Amino acid sequence: MKEFATDKAEGISAAAPAPKKEKTPNRLWRKILNHWEVYVMMVPVVVFFLVFCYFPMYGIVISFKEYYPTQGIVGSPWAGFEHFDWLFATPEFARAVRNTIVISLLKLIFCFPVPIVLALLLNEIPFLKFKKGVQTAIYLPYFISWVIIASTIYTLLSVNGGVVNNLLLSLGFDRVNFLTEEKYFYPILILAEIWKGAGWGTVIYISAISGINPELYEAATVDGCGRFRKMWFITLPSILPIIVVMFILQVGNIMNAGFDSVFNLYNPAIYNVSDILDTYAYRIGISQGWVERGAALGLFKTVINFALLLGANFIVKKINGVGLYE
Repeated sequence: MKEFATDKAEGISAAAPAPKKEKTPNRLWRKILNHWEVYVMMVPVVVFFLVFCYFPMYGIVISFKEYYPTQGIVGSPWAGFEHFDWLFATPEFARAVRNTIVISLLKLIFCFPVPIVLALLLNEIPFLKFKKGVQTAIYLPYFISWVIIASTIYTLLSVNGGVVNNLLLSLGFDRVNFLTEEKYFYPILILAEIWKGAGWGTVIYISAISGINPELYEAATVDGCGRFRKMWFITLPSILPIIVVMFILQVGNIMNAGFDSVFNLYNPAIYNVSDILDTYAYRIGISQGWVERGAALGLFKTVINFALLLGANFIVKKINGVGLYE
């Protein structure tokens, strides 16, 4: 009797039509209507990117034209790949590519881990007022202009009258020209980048740490774990997805070595180690008036960055299972 009832129930279940799934467009519009305030807040951001990021992309056409301001972009004659051929044939271009990659790798090695370490250390400070004071102190340099930072560095490291050289002279050493010797440029640049940007970079990681379930730390305390073990086995693995995403974005931005910092700290005496793609594009595009060549250089840099972004995302996702998108 039970078997008959079971078979009958299975027959009714099989005969009953499956419920129809709601169409995706209707579900999407329902979500938009239910959360319309969020989408309204997104409108200024979308407009900003359309006006300042996507619409100007039409300007890459200049890279393939002999541009005359009087004729405009549309009226200027086509030049094909002439400007790219000129770029690839110049020794300054190869030097700029090399310096850009070197500086970006140095930033990736030395600058990228610092905000992570700072965030982990700040999370271990038990006194709230002291923690906020430290956070404010390390955030402030981010809001200082690179012009001011470069002026301060010049004042400190100047050969004649610089604080550092005066100290060296008082200790019996000779004066050192830090600003015109190639071997000092990378340390100065990296230290300045760390001082200016490390504090601000901790914002993302501290936000990620604040979302960790406190019960994990309570369970670790019951098991006898100390601060370091909690940091290593709970905090760091919990923010690992954020670290991976930031790492992928950093790798995808490797052809941007930082125009502001380099432009304010370099000089012709150290072009061999400091001239990057951005500063080279500035000189040929603005100073020399070859807008087409500057645009061609910018397009080359953008294509390489895009390829690096996709490649880094693919490799990291294969290894770690976490990427920018599914």
